[in-house]
Amino acid sequence: MVGFLIFGSMSASAVVVAREVEEDVMEVQLATEPEPEPEPEPLQLEPEQKPKLQRLRDPTEIPDDAPAEKDPTGDPGGDDPYANYTQSETVQAPVKAVVEAPPPPKPKPVAPPRPKIMRVTEDVAAPVPVSQAQPSYPDDARARGIEGTVVVKYVVDETGKVSAAKVVRGPQELHAACLAAMKTWRFQPATLDGKPVSVYRVARFPFHLKT
Repeated sequence: MVGFLIFGSMSASAVVVAREVEEDVMEVQLATEPEPEPEPEPLQLEPEQKPKLQRLRDPTEIPDDAPAEKDPTGDPGGDDPYANYTQSETVQAPVKAVVEAPPPPKPKPVAPPRPKIMRVTEDVAAPVPVSQAQPSYPDDARARGIEGTVVVKYVVDETGKVSAAKVVRGPQELHAACLAAMKTWRFQPATLDGKPVSVYRVARFPFHLKT
């Protein structure tokens, strides 16, 4: 009896448990998350359509060296756009006419400066004597029998006076007498274009003893 009851109670418990399990357990189908769509691939441009952008950079240094000049021997190099031009294709720049400046006017001839002392010529009128005292024969030269001709070169200035005199030749003993006499000479001065000028003159003084 007891065993029946135990069995019965166990059976009853088992049934109850089974019922509880059947009531509590539910078949629930979990909703599956949708798989993420694959990211679209980036659009690739064709090589000829792909824009090429170049970033301009500021120069950091300025070169000190001057650019190399091209070879003057005639080799234009690969960068010369006119390297393959023929002579007929070469365009010559128009030649500008060069207008020469007129020559400067010739300077007017300047008359040479007039010498302070001139010579008597066709243009220079000779001085006219006003007074000409003759030298006396020195007694010492006469006593010694000295004779000869004294030649003196002298200058008549603008006032008509003898401003200078120099013996060119003649006996030494007769020089002083000639120069002393010539200091007293007076003239109307020589003229050039109506103006008085100084001129050179020559005088001769003969000294001869009477026999």
